[in-house]
Amino acid sequence: MGKRHPNLPAWQWRSNPQSHQTPAHQALNMIAVPMIVVAFLLLVSGIFSSNAPSAIIGLVALVAALGLQHQGRRLDARPERSKTF
Repeated sequence: MGKRHPNLPAWQWRSNPQSHQTPAHQALNMIAVPMIVVAFLLLVSGIFSSNAPSAIIGLVALVAALGLQHQGRRLDARPERSKTF
């Protein structure tokens, strides 16, 4: 494995200027990505342990996290409106 970059968030922000153009998109992703991981683990755990409430909560959280990511992408897709006075 290689060395970890000393300032990973700043490096990611600079290395990919096409995505995460707005701070809101980056903030939504910082919430949604860990939420996806936890939701998936909860869903799988609920399925394998036959725990229906756990699986349902995991599924709902997974859909919510994907919705957050979609909303962030929509924020970046909006064209900037020029102000004319």
